[in-house]
Amino acid sequence: MVKDVDKDGLMDDFEDDSVDLDGGEDLNFEDGEEDLILDDEEDLIPSVLYKGITKPKTEDDWRQLLLEASADGVPEYRMEDTYKEGDLILHPVFGLGVVSKVITAKKMEVVYDTTKKLMAMNVQPPAAH
Repeated sequence: MVKDVDKDGLMDDFEDDSVDLDGGEDLNFEDGEEDLILDDEEDLIPSVLYKGITKPKTEDDWRQLLLEASADGVPEYRMEDTYKEGDLILHPVFGLGVVSKVITAKKMEVVYDTTKKLMAMNVQPPAAH
């Protein structure tokens, strides 16, 4: 049985004609309020997987993307951070790397220029003594 939403009394409870969503007016911010709008782009980790690129299938394919990538703005690897496939990281020993596979919530595979390593993520580092 198909319900006719035009005759459904419950839909009347959700209709509110007092809100004009298509008014075309600009939003007016009080002084300083526009600073509260967050730019999602700021927190993104640079990635080799951008719109329109096919996910690499082999280690060599990942390495090719890595060679074409720039280290500008790439964050230093931190084991407590979360990463996803394609994210670029900068390791103090291995250099620039790309996350080629997320294995578990705490383990990832990273391809570097000359090697491939299993790396930890989402793990609190041991406390220094």
